[in-house]
Amino acid sequence: MKNWKMALGVPLLFGMLYGCGSDKATDDTGGTTVKQEETDTNTNTDTNTDTNTNTDTNTNTDTNKDTNNNGQAGTTQNLPYNFAEFSLDVDYSPTESYEVDYEYETTGVEVELDDDRNNVKLRGDEALAKLEPMFKKLKFDASTPNDEVIDHVISVFGIDKNYTSFELEVKFADGTEKEYNKTK
Repeated sequence: MKNWKMALGVPLLFGMLYGCGSDKATDDTGGTTVKQEETDTNTNTDTNTDTNTNTDTNTNTDTNKDTNNNGQAGTTQNLPYNFAEFSLDVDYSPTESYEVDYEYETTGVEVELDDDRNNVKLRGDEALAKLEPMFKKLKFDASTPNDEVIDHVISVFGIDKNYTSFELEVKFADGTEKEYNKTK
């Protein structure tokens, strides 16, 4: 009797092990064998837009903000203005100028204001406090005609029209860089 149990038990054990290792399963309704297919339900969606946003959707959502080589923010940042960089240089004479430099970076904002005519030199938060109301009034983009941009900036910043040269470099939020120049 002991041999009989062993004779039936060993093949039954092998059958169960074979069934566990197989991709076939037994349907409880009628004992028919059904092949199970493996289905991968992961949905990976990669979206790369001009704003340097990489979004991977795989049950969890990760948003990675890219920066370019010099550490500046990509355009995924929520910029306070429609530009990431603003550099204005208005010369009145070889020794008198009005300069504004603004640069939005991932590590912070760099702002400088040098006004030789009024003997003003501001850096950091002081410069930003002085320039912020003017930056908020700037309503132009990369498609605005050059002369219109120059006239608008002269008006907003109260630039004396007796300047000899006007140079403006802007890097817009979309990454477009433009230069505006006018000499008298």
